[in-house]
Amino acid sequence: MNWTKLSVATILAAALIASPATAYADAVPTSDEVVAILAKLADPGIPAANKADIVTPGFAPDEAETIDDHLNRMNAAGLLPLNFVVTNIQPAPGSTAGATAECSYRQTTPPGPVVMVNQGGRWLMTHDTAWTAVDAFWANANRHFSGFVPVR
Repeated sequence: MNWTKLSVATILAAALIASPATAYADAVPTSDEVVAILAKLADPGIPAANKADIVTPGFAPDEAETIDDHLNRMNAAGLLPLNFVVTNIQPAPGSTAGATAECSYRQTTPPGPVVMVNQGGRWLMTHDTAWTAVDAFWANANRHFSGFVPVR
């Protein structure tokens, strides 16, 4: 995991723990909203370049290519779709919210932080959270599934 991403998640977690929730907006995404965003993020049928409606900012072309490659390989190996569980949704500063998410199918990705931002009344996942989540899906798939089939 990239240390910058880890430090961002750590800072958000510390802010959520140390600060009273009354200091932030009462609105938070529902667990169903976060699960739907995660499911779309992990959907190999939707190119990563077209996921700017759930991720802010959207993915750069090289990132989208990597994400599409990883999701297509996971799909070819029978590891998709993933099942998500979202818990501990908390308001945070600046129209953001934090949550804990984990996923499973044939492998389980340990619970991790998810950072959401409200833009124009819609909840979107931050770019760093989305990138870290896909990276975790991929790393976990490679760790727990032998016979991984590359897509060419």
